[in-house]
Amino acid sequence: MPITDPKVFYRKLDDLLSRIAGGGDRTEVLSSVLHQLVESFGPDLSISNGRLYEVVDSKLVLRVDLNSPQNVEGTEISLDYPPVKLLFEHRGYIFDSTTPGIDPDFEQEILGGTESAAIMVGRERVAVLAFGLAPGWEREQIEFALNTIRHFLNHRFDTEGLEEDLEETRLIQRSLFPRRLPEFPGYEFAGKSISADDVGGDFYDFIMTAEEFMGFALGDASGHGLPAALLVRDVVTGLRMGIDKDTKISPTIARLNRVIHRSNLSTKFVSMFYGELEANGNLMYVNAGHVPPFVMMDRGWFRLEVGGSVLGPLPELKFKRGYIHLDRGSLMVTVSDGILERLSPNGEMFGEEPIPEIMKELRDAPAQIVLETIFERAYMFGGEGKWEDDATVLVIRRLA
Repeated sequence: MPITDPKVFYRKLDDLLSRIAGGGDRTEVLSSVLHQLVESFGPDLSISNGRLYEVVDSKLVLRVDLNSPQNVEGTEISLDYPPVKLLFEHRGYIFDSTTPGIDPDFEQEILGGTESAAIMVGRERVAVLAFGLAPGWEREQIEFALNTIRHFLNHRFDTEGLEEDLEETRLIQRSLFPRRLPEFPGYEFAGKSISADDVGGDFYDFIMTAEEFMGFALGDASGHGLPAALLVRDVVTGLRMGIDKDTKISPTIARLNRVIHRSNLSTKFVSMFYGELEANGNLMYVNAGHVPPFVMMDRGWFRLEVGGSVLGPLPELKFKRGYIHLDRGSLMVTVSDGILERLSPNGEMFGEEPIPEIMKELRDAPAQIVLETIFERAYMFGGEGKWEDDATVLVIRRLA
């Protein structure tokens, strides 16, 4: 799959995670994951086969083989096999002919060649998902997809039963939203978030660190309910602890990514826009895989796209820092996917086009009016039905 189109990649992966979140015991869930991962991403990631192993005593025992679904008995792999040791050490590994201790004949027998990938699922070595790789595979894409699946499944197994405590989850989420809008001379702000379910994964926040400097963020965590609330908690807490007027924005976001990646209780997948606004209009920002904000000024329209990938799936990421100067009278609107992907009764998406139209129409209106109009238009577009996804809008106006 072209990594140059990350939004398509992330949405397809997020849809897969939602579909495998259903009931069943661990073997059934992992079998479903195996089938759906190969079916959904096989051609894009060059995955040619899939196998599910469970750890029994000192060996891996084959439970599911997609290429031979009727004949899975008798295949066992010793935990002393060097590639298995590497897998258990790193919890995820991509193998090829140069992997230390690999047996080409054995690899050909079990997965069709020496090029393969595997992830260990469960904190206590519960199971292994293994995939044969066809020619044309790309390391970055496979690492991203499989690491995200592994983190999601580990979280699911760690938190089974916790979803029933919805009140605790609501309290977590409510504690993370700003209690009031900030006061920052020369600017006005508006922010609002609506959850599609009892608890959602969208968030926005303001971080006041000095009279002449203010941080703000809007993000979209994968999933809903407790997993999303926990991920949002990690992100917001990490931002509030890590941001001050003397820190540089790009390394701060990179450190936050490592925190999210290491967290046990999260789904490890969040897009985020973070900006640092100065009183004079200078805005430094990092866009971590989020919908680029819209900026309207007398000198033209701008989208704030500079940054990097989404936070969480990979341990080490580098982020570029973007810059723009907000002139007096500027209007900036940041939204989550829930606004843009709002569906009409006949299946059409609200899309990006209405946002600049509303901004033009309300060029001199207060920020709160701009925000409420965006929500109202999107809601009416969907036929006044339930929101399909969490919807969040953040509006910043520099006063004229």
